[in-house]
Amino acid sequence: MSSNKAGIGSYVFNLYNELLKAGIDVVPTLSETSFSLVSSIGSVSSRLRATFGKFYPPFVRRVGDAVYRYLYQKDTGASAYDLYHETNLELMPAIHTRSVCNIYDLSFEHFPGFFLEGFAERAGTIASANAAAAERIIVNTRFVKEEVREMLKVSDVKIDVIPLAASDFYSEGRDSSVRPETVKKFTEKDYILYVGTVEPRKNLKTLIRAYKDLRAKCDVALVIAGGLGWLYDDIVAYPGKLGLKKDVIFTNYIDDETLRSLYDHASVFVYPSFYEGFGIPPLEAMTCGVPAVISDIPPLREIAGDAALFFQPADHEELAHEVGRLLSLESLRTEMKQRGLQKAKEYSWRRVAAETIRTYKQALSS
Repeated sequence: MSSNKAGIGSYVFNLYNELLKAGIDVVPTLSETSFSLVSSIGSVSSRLRATFGKFYPPFVRRVGDAVYRYLYQKDTGASAYDLYHETNLELMPAIHTRSVCNIYDLSFEHFPGFFLEGFAERAGTIASANAAAAERIIVNTRFVKEEVREMLKVSDVKIDVIPLAASDFYSEGRDSSVRPETVKKFTEKDYILYVGTVEPRKNLKTLIRAYKDLRAKCDVALVIAGGLGWLYDDIVAYPGKLGLKKDVIFTNYIDDETLRSLYDHASVFVYPSFYEGFGIPPLEAMTCGVPAVISDIPPLREIAGDAALFFQPADHEELAHEVGRLLSLESLRTEMKQRGLQKAKEYSWRRVAAETIRTYKQALSS
């Protein structure tokens, strides 16, 4: 099981390891050979995206997706399962066993224009089919449970809310008194940190616009840590249009060690999404003791409670104001750091695994 992970990959990696610790016999759907091939195609695709930007050849993505789906169906049909768990947004295979599926969010229903052509329609079809076929559905917030119930017409009796967590890796004690070279290579200044994919739903242009206001008052950098996703060219070009290119740093994909160091030395963490189903990066930031400013949307309110400062996602002035307060008021930074550390303790992957096993048992007995 690869440790090169983000988003759903992080979920699968952490859940897989906790289930093994709990004595569950977990069989990955892709064989080692198939997984290696898919990973190689993904690495080539990522490098091409970073190199060619909007000129990235779309056939590479299409080939990669086609190869993955073929191997997925082939390998899944070759194994016998007591229970099948679909953790991705893929149509569950036609195998005669009880099943569980994840629905992380319904962003493709709310913001189809934020995705590549054809994705939203395909995602909606898959989510509806999987929700109807599975014995149990796992979501990560009460907000998504309500959306699935209303929009996919599913009884809430079969939907289980299982909140996620930051990896234990982020709670390990570190000496953060000296800034490492892995951070210095991006910036030597104090910095505001965003972590996540670079794509329209993440609302990064509002963050960059707020940073312009802050930059006039504070000599800080903005580090945008995460891979280039899709429809990102306008986002990456935006700092240059505002005269900020020098101090807005796009890291692209980084390893866990570098990401942990970026959290450890950040002044403020910002998560400005228009829409989320959960949001692990805010919990990672809190676990590392970084005060957070996040979008005032229901799932993030549900996760963070009073352990973060909030802003309306379309209001760059409010975002700049809240970040500015944290940068200038040491007492507020200290208070929000302590609230975040306390809130993060409420979430753990051991709890995720225990509640998932309970869902498995319900699926098997239904």
